[in-house]
Amino acid sequence: MNYLIQKPGDVGVKTYSLVDLRVAVASGEVQLDCQARHNGKKMKVLEALKAASTCYECYECGKEINSLAAACPSCGAPTKTAQSPWGSTAATVSLVADFHFARKGKHFGPYTEVAARTYLAEGRINADDICWRPGMDSWMPASDVLGER
Repeated sequence: MNYLIQKPGDVGVKTYSLVDLRVAVASGEVQLDCQARHNGKKMKVLEALKAASTCYECYECGKEINSLAAACPSCGAPTKTAQSPWGSTAATVSLVADFHFARKGKHFGPYTEVAARTYLAEGRINADDICWRPGMDSWMPASDVLGER
């Protein structure tokens, strides 16, 4: 899922993955009123993000996944909607999919806090992967954000 973004005053365009576009908007690098093109359709960045709210990129293979899917149809990786093995404790943590991770320059997520903690416990997310969520000033190690070593 790539988005071609043209900032006001720029002649060229820059390509963003959905995760990178969300991070660029959150950091102020890209404004919501910038021009975007996705799958041949022209729109504003805000419209693109609204349309993308029903899908996201698989953290394993990068293919587009519908947000209602339980696993990636391409590689079988569990999605952000995967159930937590913790049962009822899920109600005490954030259920908003706003945890973004990066490893070796590749971004994955967003995940709910429950999914992020589950993936950390399973080793799918490493303690030294970097993590960001809205409200944070910078990316930090996942172990610092999730409070686990």
